Amino acid sequence: MEHTPFALAVLCLAAGLAGGYALGRRRRRARAEAHLPDEDRIAWLQRLSTIGQMMSGVVHEVRTPLATVILTAEHAQRVLDKGGDPRPQLATILGEADRAVEILSDILDFAKPSPLELKPLPLAPLIKAALEPIWIRFDERGVDVWLEVPEDLVVRASQRHFHQVITIVLMNALDALPFGGRLELIARRDGGTVRVALKDNGVGIDPVALKGLFAPFATGRAERGGTGLGLNVARWIMTKHGGDVAITSEGTGKGTTVTLTLPAA
Repeated sequence: MEHTPFALAVLCLAAGLAGGYALGRRRRRARAEAHLPDEDRIAWLQRLSTIGQMMSGVVHEVRTPLATVILTAEHAQRVLDKGGDPRPQLATILGEADRAVEILSDILDFAKPSPLELKPLPLAPLIKAALEPIWIRFDERGVDVWLEVPEDLVVRASQRHFHQVITIVLMNALDALPFGGRLELIARRDGGTVRVALKDNGVGIDPVALKGLFAPFATGRAERGGTGLGLNVARWIMTKHGGDVAITSEGTGKGTTVTLTLPAA
């Protein structure tokens, strides 16, 4: 994808900051490592490895809204060049930038647990709000998205936290459909709970990988940048809601179903 000068400037600035930070960190690390006994050095390196994995996960989670910001900024530039009104795109940019900040706050909460503010919310607008910023990605990939969410379904949820869970699951589904396909999102009430099933006909998950998918840093797509932090955050958020997240797949090439359960309101 070709980037506008604005997008390139953002990417170059990010790369420059990251490169400068990494260089300084390597120099400090080399000085510190030189003065450590062997046992302490091994423990220190193990801690660095864990921190590195966590930072990789943080980057993975924040990358989604920031990529949407760049993509939407390019769209806004094209609209402006044609004499159109880019205010809808600018609103999306502001919303996704705010969401990146919220994700960082959520990761801090993940390390320091705190209760979520749950309140009755209609489910359909929650799901549509999460899907709207990334709908263009499904469209470009040739993915047919089918929504079946009754308008009268109401759940007890934290709006921004559930938005993050839906986004995590939708991005995983997009990764599972590299050549297009179909994604069905169906919600049903089951007694005192609401079940939201996201079923794709994509690449599926190997049974061995499926068993440990919620283990720390586990991922079924490491070769594509997956870190496993997303599903850990999603399960933590759903547990805080008094619900859960479950993943099933009949195997490689046979699609995947993610089921979210929430308390009904």
